[in-house]
Amino acid sequence: MSRALPFTEASLARAIRGVERAGRFVVGVMPNGMLIVADKPIDAASLVPEIAQPFPPPPKASMVEYFNGGAREA
Repeated sequence: MSRALPFTEASLARAIRGVERAGRFVVGVMPNGMLIVADKPIDAASLVPEIAQPFPPPPKASMVEYFNGGAREA
C-alpha cells in the first residue's frame, strides 16, 4: 500500500507558475513536493565536459627517460 502524496500535479503546476511569474527559475523538485528555486536556469551542457579526457593521461616519457634527462639508457 502506498501513501498519498501531500501535493497534486495541479498544485505543483500552480507553484511553478508562481515562481516563474516572480522572475525565478525552478531547477528541481524534491520527492516531498518542495521546489528548488534559482536566479538563473541551469545549463545542463556545462555540467558535462565537451571532450572526454583519457584517465589517466598517457605518459609522455618513461620513468627512465624522466630521471636520466631524456636518455633511454642508464
